[in-house]
Amino acid sequence: MMKQYYLGIDLGGTRIKMGIVSDGRVIARRIVPARSAHGLAAALPQLEEEMNGLMATLPEGSKILAGVGLAFPGLVNTNSKKILSTNAKYDDAPSLDLEQWVTDKWSVPFAIDNDARMATVGEWKYGAGTDTNDLVVMTIGTGVGTSAVMEGKLLRGKHFQAGCLGGHFSIQVNGRPCSCGNEGCVEAHGSTWSLAEITREHPLFPQSVLSTADTIDFSVLFKAAAGKDALALEIVKYSMDVWSAGIVNLIHAYDPEVIVIGGGVLHSADVIMPYIREKVKKHAWTPWGTVDIRPTQLAEDAGILGVVHTLQYSI
Repeated sequence: MMKQYYLGIDLGGTRIKMGIVSDGRVIARRIVPARSAHGLAAALPQLEEEMNGLMATLPEGSKILAGVGLAFPGLVNTNSKKILSTNAKYDDAPSLDLEQWVTDKWSVPFAIDNDARMATVGEWKYGAGTDTNDLVVMTIGTGVGTSAVMEGKLLRGKHFQAGCLGGHFSIQVNGRPCSCGNEGCVEAHGSTWSLAEITREHPLFPQSVLSTADTIDFSVLFKAAAGKDALALEIVKYSMDVWSAGIVNLIHAYDPEVIVIGGGVLHSADVIMPYIREKVKKHAWTPWGTVDIRPTQLAEDAGILGVVHTLQYSI
């Protein structure tokens, strides 16, 4: 039987990850910068070029491509395969017919769903959550994405937003304004897009090494904290408290046995994971026991594997 190859795309706010998947493994991948503020239509020619380049690496060439899956950072109607709503990323996407684009270019089946939901499927089927059917994933990056599996069912909901708005749970009344229109969201207090503003507003900023940084992201923040910078240490603790509060909310909402944390912040897992485990154990109401909080096993590949699995098995 001829091998089947699928192409998975994980559209992030900062980076676009693409991979060729065969037998549940990513066998070739590319990561390119995202220009999400410029819209998705403007990115399609580059996506096509990169995808064709990936397929050209296959020994049999691109003719055996079996399907294309897309993980998108917004609300998606998985039945109509249309994007319903965005949040300051690829804001033209609801007007695009991506299934027709895939049909025109490659004439193969197409699937699309929310990016965090697809990362959850990836971890559930191939990564850190293969031993449970009650799982929540939180990805921390440009934004904060979440999704949930309850009793073996991937949550979508009537309006396709069940499980995937955990980054917009309120953790602070009258808190920072969020790009979603709410105030005090996990994302407004603990994501890359909000980090620079939080840092620059702090009274310690002029004396901090962060004041000389060209870009303030979590990689820069944790490096400064490792160097004992007072402001960085304070904001690292604050960020971990925000993520912990978000996870407690997710536990109370979805009753998982396992929480998987993913995203770029996991480069500092040695600092983050013990802190969050202790904080959540103290504050989550789980009389049955302790939720197992784990780091991602799939990292960059979670969304790619998840959307290809969904394409193959119609989860």
